[in-house]
Amino acid sequence: MTLPRTELDLLLANRVGTRLDLDPDSLARHLPLLEEVVATTANGSALITELGTYAPPTFAGEAFAVRAGMVNLRLSRSAVSSLISTAPDDDSREPAGLWMFDSGGTAVHRSHLVSEPAALVVDVMELAPRSDGGALPAPDFPDDPGELDHLGLLDLVTTGDADLLDRLARPSVPQSGFLPVVELLCALCEHGVPVGFAVPNRGCLQASVGRVDHVETGEVVGVVSGPAQFAFGPADVGELRVVRTHGVHGRMSTVLLIGADGDCLGLLGQLGLPSAEAVTAWERMVADVFGPPR
Repeated sequence: MTLPRTELDLLLANRVGTRLDLDPDSLARHLPLLEEVVATTANGSALITELGTYAPPTFAGEAFAVRAGMVNLRLSRSAVSSLISTAPDDDSREPAGLWMFDSGGTAVHRSHLVSEPAALVVDVMELAPRSDGGALPAPDFPDDPGELDHLGLLDLVTTGDADLLDRLARPSVPQSGFLPVVELLCALCEHGVPVGFAVPNRGCLQASVGRVDHVETGEVVGVVSGPAQFAFGPADVGELRVVRTHGVHGRMSTVLLIGADGDCLGLLGQLGLPSAEAVTAWERMVADVFGPPR
């Protein structure tokens, strides 16, 4: 007997699944049609999950309007090598699902399909023809860290290139352990300042924006923000890195949770098109917790 070798093999060995042959653009067009889903991106150290409808996913190099109350995905075009739809499993009480895997068979994103139209949409996805268009070039990053803008930082995190991230995403304050981010989360909760959360995984980045409703600490730090939940393992965080980049309201700070291997596990910041008031309040809180930028 051959044992499953990858997460993809394991899924197909235990669930009834169908491969969908969609190109990235066709996938992006169909995801919003699924209506309500429970969408999750997890990288082993951090997780984000949200109940909602997909906003039209965007690709690296494009605009990224992170919309409150919607599931926001940023994808590298090469991130999704296999797309699997799974049937409902009555024994485990799991609804139908949609799973995205990279070329190595590792899950990069998944969603539980909880709306009535989803089954019909999946049937349409099975019949959708692939596009013959060639892949677009990878995003171009500046050589000078000072020229990195906010959207470029998100694309840099999405690519998962730890060496490039270390070279371009330079800290604006001394790095620290995980405790300051807990203090920051509690302050955001207390004052009702909206914030964005994002978790990357192998070319897929899922983001959410909203107010922090609850913060839980312990072996896992958990955050509830409306229909979204964000969590990370503090033991996996090697450092916090505050990076300042050019944004819609001038220089903006983003807090990166960096693992021991240099990978970005997750981030907090002002995503999408925040108001000037939200950015001002956020910058004040970041300075209070981490100190003023250098």
